[in-house]
This record gives sequence, C-alpha cells and structure tokens, in this order.
Amino acid sequence: MRSDALRRRENILRVARELFAERGAQIAMETIAEASGVGIGTLYRNFADRLALVEEVTLVMLEDIRSASQQAIERLDANEAEGWDVLLDSLIEQNLGALSEALGLQLPKKVSPRILEAQAEASRTLNSALGLAKNAQLVRADISGLELIATVGSITRPMPRAFSNSQPGLEERIVQIMRDGLRPQPAQN
Repeated sequence: MRSDALRRRENILRVARELFAERGAQIAMETIAEASGVGIGTLYRNFADRLALVEEVTLVMLEDIRSASQQAIERLDANEAEGWDVLLDSLIEQNLGALSEALGLQLPKKVSPRILEAQAEASRTLNSALGLAKNAQLVRADISGLELIATVGSITRPMPRAFSNSQPGLEERIVQIMRDGLRPQPAQN
C-alpha cells in the first residue's frame, strides 16, 4: 500500500475509533468519511462495510493494549516502577469502556479468528506485565488481567452529564479511587 493511502487508512481508523467511542458504532458511515476528510467511496474502498471497519478498529484497540503492555514489561524488567503507571494511563486514555460497548454491539456473535488471535496475544502480554507489577508489589496480588481491563472499562464508560456537571473533576477522582484500589493491600491480622 502506498504511504499516502496507508496514512489515509490510518486516519479513517483513528477517526472511526473516536466517533465510535463518542457516538456508538452505529454512526453513519458518511459521518465517518466526512470527519476523516475522505469521500464515501474512499471509505468503502478501504473497508467493504461497517463490520469490516468495526473489526479493524477492534484489532487496533487490541494492538494498543498489547503494545502498552509490552512497553510496561520493558520498563518493569528494568526496575522502572513507573511502567505500571504508564500502562494504566495508556489503558485509561484508550477509552476502553465507551469503545468496547460500541464495538460489542456491532460485532457478530461469532468473532473472527483475527480478533480472537489478537485478543489472546493482548491478554498474554497484559498478564505478563501484570505479573511483573505484582512481583514488584505495585499492584494487588489478587487481580487478573481480565479484572483490570473490566475495571478500566467500567471507569471509562461515558458518565451521565448530571454527574459530571454536579461535581467538576469527578472523572479524575474516580480514576484515582481505582488506582488506590489496585495498590497492594496491607496484611490483615
């Protein structure tokens, strides 16, 4: 693929991901094309249909989880404790809750082998990073990778406006509560 075509495709994926998280995966393909700065024909040349676009956005999301986990492994292997914080920051920034909910409603009941393979690899890498963080006593020992993703997904779901309007900084406070809850727990007597 030519470099300009590859950049255009990556831009479509980035914009689609943002719009899926913000408005849901049922958003009009024309809106995605317009926001990406391409015509609808270009969008469909890159992605045959909505399902193909949703699948590619899902694959990018899983690759981002795997990549962030790999970076955490490298830092934690070098005894850099901030590797754990960088991993959490990356997972939070990915807006997994809103994105997962939107994509989950659009994916077919039988998930493609490509997604299953990417999911397995992301899970393996995340669990390796989590194991290193546990060994370094940066995170509680009783949390699994799935629980971590579910926790991050829960706090990154869109918050009702009434909540966020009534208490400025509520989202940041909830993230801090999550971080505190992930820390190792003192031994109980």
